[in-house]
Amino acid sequence: MGEPMQIKDRIERNRQELRRLAENHGMQDNKVLEQSMVLDELINEYYRFQYKKRYMKRQPTA
Repeated sequence: MGEPMQIKDRIERNRQELRRLAENHGMQDNKVLEQSMVLDELINEYYRFQYKKRYMKRQPTA
């Protein structure tokens, strides 16, 4: 399994955890807000990885 798939799996697990926390504690609970930040960082990591992958494939225009 490549790195993007591992990140996507982590995103999905964290998304499910966020949903569970929100149902049990409400949207304004600190646990929910902290989990939301963890999920945001994973999503950012995924997009950074995708950006680097695309950027590195580009050929110089000269």
